[in-house]
Amino acid sequence: MLYRQYEYQAYIRALKRGRQRGNKKTSWLLLLLATLTAVYFGLHLRPVSSCISYDPPGSEINLPDTPNRNPQTNIEASGQPEPIPPPCQQARTVHPGARDPWAQDFGASMETQTVRVAAGDTLALILRRSGIEHREAYKVVQALKTVFEPARLREGHELKLDFISSGACPPVFQGLRLELGPREEIQLVKGVAGGFFARRASRELATRHQHVTATVQASLYQAAHQTDMPMDVLMQILRAYSYDVDFQRDIQPGDRIEVLYEEKVDGDGEFVKAGEVLYATLHTCGRKLQVYRFKTADDCISRLFDSQGRSVQKALMLTPVDGARLSSGYGMRKHPILGYNKMHRGLDFAAPMGTPIMAAGDGIVEYAGPRGTYGHYIRIRHPNMYQTVYAHLSRYADNIKKGVRVKQGEAIGYIGSTGRSTGPHLHFEVRHGGTAVNPATVRTPPGRELSGKELERFLLAKTRLETLYASLSKDDKKLAQAENNLSDTGIAHQ
Repeated sequence: MLYRQYEYQAYIRALKRGRQRGNKKTSWLLLLLATLTAVYFGLHLRPVSSCISYDPPGSEINLPDTPNRNPQTNIEASGQPEPIPPPCQQARTVHPGARDPWAQDFGASMETQTVRVAAGDTLALILRRSGIEHREAYKVVQALKTVFEPARLREGHELKLDFISSGACPPVFQGLRLELGPREEIQLVKGVAGGFFARRASRELATRHQHVTATVQASLYQAAHQTDMPMDVLMQILRAYSYDVDFQRDIQPGDRIEVLYEEKVDGDGEFVKAGEVLYATLHTCGRKLQVYRFKTADDCISRLFDSQGRSVQKALMLTPVDGARLSSGYGMRKHPILGYNKMHRGLDFAAPMGTPIMAAGDGIVEYAGPRGTYGHYIRIRHPNMYQTVYAHLSRYADNIKKGVRVKQGEAIGYIGSTGRSTGPHLHFEVRHGGTAVNPATVRTPPGRELSGKELERFLLAKTRLETLYASLSKDDKKLAQAENNLSDTGIAHQ
């Protein structure tokens, strides 16, 4: 219980009255209580000004259990130095002579954190989530705006954040990198004075040859995935053979694909992207289908040809959707909605919603828009009186409208379920002279057939590609044999 000054005076007055009345017992109790109150006031309720005192010389009090320290040197009286923690504000060190912010070199102290942009992320949010203070994150965004609009950051982009580590101190943010494409990236770095600088930088890429052999167990896609074949290479293979191979029916377990392709690498030899397929052999259904890349002299266009010098590209593609499943064929069928038999004048390809749809051949868009039970609909006119129809689309590709010229393989729309439809799929028709024909049986002539000196040049190029593939395969066999020898001798291969 706390007592104030006026209470103490009241006890004194009560003490006097008790003495006057002769109540000695009460007087002694009150006297004891007053004494305790006074002691309390003296020890705990001193004036605020008493907290600042002046100690005259010679009045120091040395506590026996407290070591005498020198605050400037932080050394105990025993003479043992106490380690001084490193100042974190000095964690960032600048490379000697690096006045140019892009010339700074932090060596092994630099750590890189890779962040993939998720839906709803902003640059400022990513920086704050990575431990960067709000004020510094604001400076980063403002500096980046001079070369790149942060609002263009999209889901799937990868940011590489650079930090400088220094012992027990927190990492210091130094810069970031954002790849806009295989050859271009945005770079940001912290300068010597603490400001931020941004620029667009182009990367020099080198080309090297790579090969892969994949054996089908369940599907060609799974075989390619197991051998680390780049997806771009697989798509080129599917398009090259889509004119002659039905990948849903023809490909069987045990079939094999051999591919020679280019890949682009950066200055450190790291893979950046896949290049063009140079040579491929597909072993399926007892057939050996070979394709070779060759650039013709008259138009300087690089194409894939078969072993006879005929272009593998036909006037029309058999499958205008990559990885689609044939869900309904051409001919009479019981309509899944109407419930009675009706002629089905095309092929249905089932695929996930939003899958790109490609133009089956070069041509001009005759119609693009809604068309009754077809839903969103596109019709393209091709040479030699051919037309192709694409129905039930979810939406159209950019700039697709009547009169636009399209190239074979160009995305024209996306899988949907508009119109009279039971689920996401593409209804694909081929018409010749205005009459519907079975797309699976259309045999259009090749895009080009080499002859004369052009054919001679192609045969020489064909031999060189086969030799290059054989040499790479031979090197792999030697490497495998060397690894087996090391294993036999008990030496682990690193």
